[in-house]
Amino acid sequence: MYAEPEGAAEPLAALVAQALPVCEATGNDFALHRGYRALGEVEGFYGRAEAAAQAYERAATHARRAGFPNETLVAFSNHERMLGATPLSELLAWQDLQDEGARRNPWMRSTRAQALAMLGRTDEARMILAGLHAERADRGGGILGAVSTRADLDVELLAGDPAVALQPAADLFRLYEELGHQSFLPWAAGELAQVYYALDRLDDAEAWADRAATIVASFDPESLWMQVRAKVLARRGEYAESERLARKATEMNDATDWVNPQAHAYADLAEVVVLGGNSEGATEALEQALARYQRKENIVMAQRIGARLAELRPPEATVERV
Repeated sequence: MYAEPEGAAEPLAALVAQALPVCEATGNDFALHRGYRALGEVEGFYGRAEAAAQAYERAATHARRAGFPNETLVAFSNHERMLGATPLSELLAWQDLQDEGARRNPWMRSTRAQALAMLGRTDEARMILAGLHAERADRGGGILGAVSTRADLDVELLAGDPAVALQPAADLFRLYEELGHQSFLPWAAGELAQVYYALDRLDDAEAWADRAATIVASFDPESLWMQVRAKVLARRGEYAESERLARKATEMNDATDWVNPQAHAYADLAEVVVLGGNSEGATEALEQALARYQRKENIVMAQRIGARLAELRPPEATVERV
């Protein structure tokens, strides 16, 4: 599912459905830890973050009982909590309850940096990432490099500086490509396309959106490439096709429980429809985005969307006093 994702999800899902009842019947903690980890992978790939988080937590419990390290499984659950509906304050409180080994995990720390950046605590986020970068210098790149680079990208985008975010976006795609993580490449290409779009480099944005579209697996709910392509088309006056793509992206995200990506998709839809002259439709889309950012407690993005809404909403009519 990581190296050659096309067609891999359904067989794994079927195998998990067949194997877990057998594992449960035996009560073997090693078997159960493997089974629930596989279930977490399936749920996560289909965009069911809350179910994935629960599966990883059960896997971590069985791993501990079997005498195996469980820090990575706890970190996987943490990642799904970030994607899903867990508010950031609850996520940070949950992290604080984990043992030191889990809290030191690079995935856990990078997610904490991302959460702090969404809360507007950018300096704290960058301090965490500085520690990860120091470890990366000592231990080399690999998956640690991808984890810290992904957090770099998110933190700089939240800080409002796409020019700074461009390098980590390009590095992230390169790192996943070197690691052979084909399943992550469409998302990384889509993120790079978004950064190029934010820099008004439309040709580059379109090229990377097209590249993401050619490598995304058919079951993958990843839609960043679609959102970027929609915005580029709208900028070029192809409003009907751009709105179709943007609305499809919101539908794909709404079929998951990925709250921030849902909000991002609605924000992009708003940009598309306002370029087509539909300010009322843009307002509706921004309200959908705002509700999701607020639910996640993503303060930075909620403030940006609130400002865009204020620009679109007409001022209240003044009543002339006689």
